[in-house]
Amino acid sequence: MLKKTVRKKPTSTKSATDFIEHAGSNLAEGEVAKKTKPKKSQVPLVIPAPLLKELDEHIEASGIGLSRSAWICQAIKEKLNEQEKA
Repeated sequence: MLKKTVRKKPTSTKSATDFIEHAGSNLAEGEVAKKTKPKKSQVPLVIPAPLLKELDEHIEASGIGLSRSAWICQAIKEKLNEQEKA
């Protein structure tokens, strides 16, 4: 009959309690860590078919690899920056 062997778990220099006590130590008491990504909202947008086709062709031809949504967001931001300077 074979005797079963049980391996010892590797010991760590840090205990689980130390890890838990230091987790979130950079936060003030009661503060919750927030996501770093900006919150996004979906907005229904009506674009005439010819303009949408022209946009898609432009994005495809430019080869910049932006999605339609990213391109539209970039265009909005550029327009807002333009108006801020004026």
